[in-house]
Amino acid sequence: AGLQIHWRDQMRDKFGLEFRIVDSTLMRQLRRTRGIHVNPWSHFPRLITSIDFIKRERPMRLFRQILPDESTYPRAFDILVVDEAHNVAPSVGGHYARDSLRTQAIRTLAPHFEHKLFLTATPHNGYQESFSALLELLDNQRFARGVIPDRRQLEAVMVRRLKSELVDWDGNLRFPQRQLTAIEVEYS
Repeated sequence: AGLQIHWRDQMRDKFGLEFRIVDSTLMRQLRRTRGIHVNPWSHFPRLITSIDFIKRERPMRLFRQILPDESTYPRAFDILVVDEAHNVAPSVGGHYARDSLRTQAIRTLAPHFEHKLFLTATPHNGYQESFSALLELLDNQRFARGVIPDRRQLEAVMVRRLKSELVDWDGNLRFPQRQLTAIEVEYS
């Protein structure tokens, strides 16, 4: 809930946009005030939810109720932002990436959004199959599960920034350069 509140407050403070957090508390509140058949996904224009909430049976069923039968243009929704996107990458067992409930939820939602923004500061798990499946969720026209991504296509959708590259307005490094020093430790 803390991350959702952070995003809601950031959107309000930085852009003047109000978002509602869809969780079990809001669903209970809406049922009490607006009836048991209210659908929170169609009730507000801008929403924030957790992947662990929407992957559950009832919230996903309610979301599916408002989705068109197939993803057509224009898309039903404007933008899907997935923070900590590495958590929706399929896990790898053997040589094939298996979709988790999180992956399945994003796979259901993604085709209905015009734009998708996947954010993470964590590198992927190192398995090519898992990485290509995550890229396919982001853009299934450029990437396919199990196919090594083309470098040019990857550069078109991925922004990667290292601390060593970040500078302030004057061109000064924002983070001190890392100094590695070996420290000898005597073992007893």
